[in-house]
Amino acid sequence: MYQIVFDADGLIKVHTGGFVGEVAAEYICLLPDEVFREAIVAARQTHTEEAEALEALIQTGKLLRRPPARSAQAERILTMFQALGTGERGALRLYLKEKADFIVTDDRAFLNVLVRNRTPFLTPAELLVRLRRAGRLSREDAESSAERLRPYIRREVYQDLVQRLEDIL
Repeated sequence: MYQIVFDADGLIKVHTGGFVGEVAAEYICLLPDEVFREAIVAARQTHTEEAEALEALIQTGKLLRRPPARSAQAERILTMFQALGTGERGALRLYLKEKADFIVTDDRAFLNVLVRNRTPFLTPAELLVRLRRAGRLSREDAESSAERLRPYIRREVYQDLVQRLEDIL
């Protein structure tokens, strides 16, 4: 089973799309403490239901919360990219510490860092396509999730996502 590490943006979009449970069934989902604080603790004030739903996934072991991690390799990369947020920095550190397979993000600046450093990543849209291909989501459920993601992703990403979902038999 593949291990994935979420940043806050990726986690929130997967949850908003309504397919975080299916992701947790298909992948080992790691959550850095920094992302927990950014996506869940801070959300308790404004998005109570979202925070409670994500906390329930942690309590049931579907999202595995991990303490902060440091590595020389991560610090070398991060010193070149000071503008990254705390959650992205935590995700990269945890990815390297755990030797995970992918980082899940939709943050453009972070995606650029990952591409430049040849770090494998998945966007929420790509995860949705993979879940549909794996049979974890019906066509209708995948299309519904894509529609829920629509306000939060770029138009061209949404259009590509819809086309890719339609191409899956």
